[in-house]
Amino acid sequence: MSPSRPQGFIASFMFLATFSGATIGMAKIVTTLYALHLGASPLQLGVISAMESLGMVLLTLPAGFVIARFGARRVYFLASVGPLLLNLAIPLFANWIWLAVARLLIGLCIPFRIVAMNSAFLRQLRHIGRDKAGWYRGALTLGMGLLGPLLGNALSGGSFTLGFVVIGLCFGLMAVYSLGFWEQEDPVEPVAGLDGGILAQSRALLGHTEVAESCVIELLCGATGALFGTFVIVLAMEVAQLSQEHAVSLVMIQGVAAVLGLFGLGHLVQRAGRRSTYLASLTLVVAGLLLLGRGQGYAWLALGTVLLSLASALAHLVNMAQMGESSLDKSKLSGLFNLAGMFGGCAGALLGGVISHWIGTANLFLAWIPLVLLTALFCWLRHLRRGSTRVITVEG
Repeated sequence: MSPSRPQGFIASFMFLATFSGATIGMAKIVTTLYALHLGASPLQLGVISAMESLGMVLLTLPAGFVIARFGARRVYFLASVGPLLLNLAIPLFANWIWLAVARLLIGLCIPFRIVAMNSAFLRQLRHIGRDKAGWYRGALTLGMGLLGPLLGNALSGGSFTLGFVVIGLCFGLMAVYSLGFWEQEDPVEPVAGLDGGILAQSRALLGHTEVAESCVIELLCGATGALFGTFVIVLAMEVAQLSQEHAVSLVMIQGVAAVLGLFGLGHLVQRAGRRSTYLASLTLVVAGLLLLGRGQGYAWLALGTVLLSLASALAHLVNMAQMGESSLDKSKLSGLFNLAGMFGGCAGALLGGVISHWIGTANLFLAWIPLVLLTALFCWLRHLRRGSTRVITVEG
């Protein structure tokens, strides 16, 4: 990717990110409907859904180190070939076990694509401007949360074989399209060196305050997002007694608010600064959880949804800007950062289920507030400790 053509890069990259998100969202819908067509039980459906996430968690961290060694462009292309072939092969065996295995194998490929794009975007952030720090996730969310489900629903109206063929060809098109604008990384870009294996280097990365802070906050954002996505429809229908249409619309509102926040709040975050933005994000997420926990009407739940989305967008904008400024290897940073978000997503859904079992769905979002405040306190105390350590070192 050439620094001399930042505007050309950002336009092509945003198209690729939106296309990628739409393909992933489309695949989720088609896979779920195909599993139901095969007669999969709820347990089998859960296993199929979990397989892709399992594959992603397993290889997200190693993906960053592979990309640091071989380059994002080459790895992205090769990692797109796997889903292409696997989606074409899914209709050959009408069995839920094969479908689960195929999703696991696809999940092993996806981290290389995600981390490659994230690291490429971080490298270009200093050329295109930190105010655009949320554009990659915004484009991905636009595709995955809005365009993908619409396309997936349309594809599922016909043959499932056609649906998987179209999804496979989309991965192939993305692989070829990326070669048209995605140039090799700059070999002279200054990168701070790290010694040791993957775990040793990961610990060294987390020794940097801004990296640890970003990963902890991303983990919390991922967990809170998973909590919302998993339980908001149940809350709306069973507790607030809303219709299914109103309950589902809350998910759509969340997607729209997230996209608008990621694309539109960059300039505001730049002017406000890191600490003020984190504080605003904390205030919004607590207010959003209070509204979701206590709001009985649709308007209050919708407002809580918007506040939660804006809080997540603000935190992501700061995190991406921080990592874009870092002298550490962007591929390794991206692997660690994305792993934190995926880990949070898994933990949020599981922990939410446990909390809901003990205190009920009606109180779930209120019970989440102490966890948010404890995380904020942990980051603040860690920042103070690091600051006092630097003062002692300088004075010594």
